[in-house]
Amino acid sequence: MKKVLNIFLFALLISSGSTISTEAKSQSANVSFSVFYNSLKPYGRWMNNSQYGQVWVSNTRGFTPYSTGGHWAYTDYGWTWVSDYDWGWAPFHYGRWSYNAGYGWYWIPGYEWAPAWVAWRNNDDYYGWAPLSPGLTISVGVSSYNSIPSGRWVFAPHRYITSRDINRYYVPRTQNVTIINRTTVVNNVTVRNNVHYVAGPRREDVERVNHTKVQTYTVANSSKPGKTVINKNTVNVYRPIINNNKTVVNNNNTTVNKNSNNTTVNKNSNNTKVTNKNTKNTTVTKNSDNTTTNKKVNNTTNKTTNSSKPVNKKPQQNKKPQQDKKPVKKPSDNSQVNNNQQVKQPIPNANAKVQQRKQQVQQHKQQAKQEVAKRKNPNGNGKRNK
Repeated sequence: MKKVLNIFLFALLISSGSTISTEAKSQSANVSFSVFYNSLKPYGRWMNNSQYGQVWVSNTRGFTPYSTGGHWAYTDYGWTWVSDYDWGWAPFHYGRWSYNAGYGWYWIPGYEWAPAWVAWRNNDDYYGWAPLSPGLTISVGVSSYNSIPSGRWVFAPHRYITSRDINRYYVPRTQNVTIINRTTVVNNVTVRNNVHYVAGPRREDVERVNHTKVQTYTVANSSKPGKTVINKNTVNVYRPIINNNKTVVNNNNTTVNKNSNNTTVNKNSNNTKVTNKNTKNTTVTKNSDNTTTNKKVNNTTNKTTNSSKPVNKKPQQNKKPQQDKKPVKKPSDNSQVNNNQQVKQPIPNANAKVQQRKQQVQQHKQQAKQEVAKRKNPNGNGKRNK
């Protein structure tokens, strides 16, 4: 008996551990906003809305959110919309929907996951739901849900709420106004992972009205974007945590909004403002350190000139090019020589020629004196001839 009890406890621990692991996995999958853009682009078009920014429009004809291409399944999160579209993991579990007469339904991205972002109504005969548009808050007093246009509601008889072909049993929208006046708003607000959403009709109430058991599925995580799949007792859906970051790429500049701080980054440099360098009083700021450098301007940081034209320096004539400085060898007499001076080597042949030339000059001078003396006194008596 103890062995059986131990096996039962072990199995219970494993199952609870797998549930915790599944929940942790959904919290650890952290991706950027670009996963929406890239995953939905093949199935629709992204547009720039003046009020909401980037919005997405499906290419599916006759599409209505939470109406075409899907059905309801009751899970541990409440009534969960199981979409038949490959892209259904995103627009039906994140963000809100709105309608435009020009291009129909469009999706506004959001960052919190829920089984469905819809409002619910019911009475003794029908269940009804409608997509939530931006601005409708989730609260106990949901009087704002009454502002949803009647044509956006979808109603179906109670007994078909769990049918996978529920779209076959929708009530014609021409009856919506009458049914709305006879139904009340479902205030079943649920908080899960700090996210508030309307879970829909309570399972006990559905079972009591339909006199049947409602199966409860467990939401499990798919590893990649794709169609939501029901496998035995689980609803497998891709539900990552989306970073609240948007990247909008223009032709010239890149604007990056991180944590809604509206940070603008230019492609040329990080937080760098660069203007034309040839313009006077040009300011160039680099590395965001508020450093100002003036190039080709009148008022520079180090020098000031009165002329608006640059001064051209003419090269000096008859000026020998500077020789490269080479290490100076010490003379043999160990005398100190300045490194900046050039050492002149004595030239023996040149000195000898100079001395010889001096001697010749002296000899010529003496001969000239003798010639002058002979002319003055040819007899050698010291008297001048008349």
